[in-house]
Amino acid sequence: MDRKPVIAIVMALFLLLASIPSVSGYTGHQLSRTEVLDFTLTDQNNENFTFSQSLSDVHVVAFIFTECIDVCPVITQSLKLVQEGLSDSDAQEVEFLSISVDPRRDTPERLSTFTQLHGVDWPHLTGEAEVLSDVYNSFGIIVQEDVIEAHIANSDPTVTYVDTNGNATELMFEPTGWTTTETIAEEANWSINSSYELNSHVITGINGIESPSDSSWYWSLNTYNESSSAWEESLVGIDEVDALENPNIVWAASNANLSTLPMPSLNDSNPSVDILYPDNSSESHTLQSEFSAYHLTKGAFAGADMNASFSTDPTYGHFLDALDDVHNPSNWSWHWSLYSWNMSGDGWEYSTVGVDDLVDPGYIAWAPNTTDVSKIPMPESLQPNNDPDTEACNGYGWEMGSGAGKHCMCDEGYEWAEGDRLSCVSTGEVEVEFSIGHSTITYIMDGMTPKIAWTGDSWDADDFRADVEQLLSSQSSSSDSNTIPGMTFVVAVTGLTFAALVVHIHSDDEEEEA
Repeated sequence: MDRKPVIAIVMALFLLLASIPSVSGYTGHQLSRTEVLDFTLTDQNNENFTFSQSLSDVHVVAFIFTECIDVCPVITQSLKLVQEGLSDSDAQEVEFLSISVDPRRDTPERLSTFTQLHGVDWPHLTGEAEVLSDVYNSFGIIVQEDVIEAHIANSDPTVTYVDTNGNATELMFEPTGWTTTETIAEEANWSINSSYELNSHVITGINGIESPSDSSWYWSLNTYNESSSAWEESLVGIDEVDALENPNIVWAASNANLSTLPMPSLNDSNPSVDILYPDNSSESHTLQSEFSAYHLTKGAFAGADMNASFSTDPTYGHFLDALDDVHNPSNWSWHWSLYSWNMSGDGWEYSTVGVDDLVDPGYIAWAPNTTDVSKIPMPESLQPNNDPDTEACNGYGWEMGSGAGKHCMCDEGYEWAEGDRLSCVSTGEVEVEFSIGHSTITYIMDGMTPKIAWTGDSWDADDFRADVEQLLSSQSSSSDSNTIPGMTFVVAVTGLTFAALVVHIHSDDEEEEA
């Protein structure tokens, strides 16, 4: 029998086995990229972090910003699940990183608060805008400030108020000029005397300077007119002034010279109050404290024309005494409690920190502590739209408020139609892939090389973790192949050896026949 065809087939089979790849595909988007450039940024502990000095085999890199109240918390909590699901040995080989795309706001202090809020401890990095710009370019991330600003503007925090009868009302943050005056006076330690007339507060005295009974002068409210670049007396009362549109206000003696006051810094978004006394002397104060659940509560209730009363302890800060003039009972049979919405858990949770320490709050709720938390409704902006026939906001947003104040909260890329706050129309802007704002990208990296990309925030933590584990496994296999012959090598050598042996036998047979 001619054994040459058999020998050829056997040799082909062994060589085919030797060439079969052993790596399977990933669930995320596989990338073909070079290494990113090295960088040094500052973490939430105000310490330098240099990427190349991390000894981990795999890096998971996310891009977030702390003002983001939906996508970023979801990504952070999902990554927390990924990290907690890794085995102890794998966890030692993986470094998680979060890089801010909003360095103007994301100071180390804010990032520290963010990590504590979410119960994570991996590096959250920020730095100078110029340095971060190079980092974004190296990763292939497009960061658009207008997208971030639009996202923040369309992610307004709200307060859900549950009264003693169990009725829930969601209130927007709509601070008035009185909210600004009251809050800044408290921080600046100013004394304010006022009365409440015709549904508005009237200032009668500031820091001991009372307006005279003969009305020869009075304390006038003034706002800044950008068109005329001048301070002008307000045509409406302090409770009707929109503090978001008029963050800078002046209380001036009506006989004082307003032209002596400088124009406000329009680049500073923090509210301020100036006082101009009858002798033209003045003083000013800009709000210094970070935006907290205290400010949110005051602004939301003021906008709804309801009262939120707090007492102050020099050590522990603000305590809520009453909402809508309903006080904590003297026998403490119940009391007002603060809750915050858990974006990852989709539920209300009792706040473990005080109203001053809940910084940059998203959605909060005030309810009697006897309330069944599961009965507090989900914030309206997070509720799914289950009615396919609804045309609210043209299908591109959701409605907030009621009555004359009802308006749309438009989706990203949409804005109010001209003269119609209940309609959302396209801005005409084209959404760029991987732009940071409402959507983002998270990388799984082989050392400093982006290997897998996961977009958005709706991915499954188990699938993501499987990609991390597979990359670790492939690294381990690659490392083993550098020291011990792997299966591919063994099969190839065995095939070649067998082929050589068969050829040698065949040669001996031919010699015997000869």
